[in-house]
Amino acid sequence: MNTASESHHEPYFDWESRVAAAVLNIGEPDIPVFDDPQLAELTVAPENATVGLLVTSGAYYPDQPPMGRHNDLSVRMLPRERDLSEVLFAHRTPIRAFALADPNVAYPRDTMIDLERAGVIGRYADRAISIVGSISMFDELATIMAPAIVDECRQLGVDLLLVLPYCPQCHVAAGVVARAIERRGLPTTSLTTLYKQARSVKPPRATFLDFPLGCPGGRPNVTDEQRDVIREAIQTGARTTKNAAWQLPRLPFTWDESGLRDWEDLVVDIYRIDNEIQGTVLTNNALHRDNLVGNERDFAIRCAC
Repeated sequence: MNTASESHHEPYFDWESRVAAAVLNIGEPDIPVFDDPQLAELTVAPENATVGLLVTSGAYYPDQPPMGRHNDLSVRMLPRERDLSEVLFAHRTPIRAFALADPNVAYPRDTMIDLERAGVIGRYADRAISIVGSISMFDELATIMAPAIVDECRQLGVDLLLVLPYCPQCHVAAGVVARAIERRGLPTTSLTTLYKQARSVKPPRATFLDFPLGCPGGRPNVTDEQRDVIREAIQTGARTTKNAAWQLPRLPFTWDESGLRDWEDLVVDIYRIDNEIQGTVLTNNALHRDNLVGNERDFAIRCAC
């Protein structure tokens, strides 16, 4: 298998043009562009590290209160011993269909345990952290949620936190949170599936997986590949040194073995059908509060991210 590589010329799914403009008719949203993040020192190799997990898919269990659909700053702690047979997803994005087919693509609990057993990571933390990443309250994300997550991770003994953004807004919110967590001394690595958002927000130690939105953990029910994807993301992120220039390594996986990109049309169709029946994205978009575009540097200074 090839190793991850940085490239600006390979194809990627352009959500702004193919969905926002063409399906939702809201134009191509602006994306905030940040300077390179400041990295914390990662002093433990993955095979010796306790690796935590932060998912933005809103995973939770039936005996836990569900999260709100947008701008909910609460978290749910997911015990590692609870399997995925009852897990639910509070995030209402149309691309949740993949996680309903296989929860591991959005909350890779089984994958993390498999990697622990294989010695790829030292230990998977006792609890994962789950939020609904459809959040635009960026000050609160950086100054309230991020410190709370750092405190929780310290209690869990986490050496490295793996962050999995889910929808387009999640990629911005999760990037802000990851940057703020890193500035507070906890190393993170983010596995992204939206190229534009990742290159703009610049989450620390990020990697890019050219898969459909909603599938940062790999293809549904392809467990060997799921393990390979998460392993490669963790190991690639961990190789980033503290003073390295920010890059976005592309992970060496393709959704279709032949290289066809028919999956892009599938993602567009999922959004189109939802828009015709429920209008989930348009409703959610109207409720977002803040926009960082044009204020990125002031925000980064003010909120330490």
